[in-house]
Amino acid sequence: MWTTSRYCSGETRSLCMKLAGSCGSSYVARGKKTIVQLADLARRKGDSRINILEEKAGKPITIATIEVLETGQWHWFGKTSIDDYEVRRKNKGSL
Repeated sequence: MWTTSRYCSGETRSLCMKLAGSCGSSYVARGKKTIVQLADLARRKGDSRINILEEKAGKPITIATIEVLETGQWHWFGKTSIDDYEVRRKNKGSL
């Protein structure tokens, strides 16, 4: 499942939708959802990870990943710069 940080720019939201689509995952509009609410939604959808596209000064900069367990518990899995992610994606040919 993919989403953005809160109150993101249109550019970040658009890129997030494209990334979700390119890997066959769903995009969820963040709105005012908390991490707990996102984790619950991911669990109900059967997703084990949430990728959050974060931005700085209106530009996408990092992807924070949260691992969601079947029990509903979650923890931060790591962060990747958007540049590193794009390079890995291109090298693999897909996500």
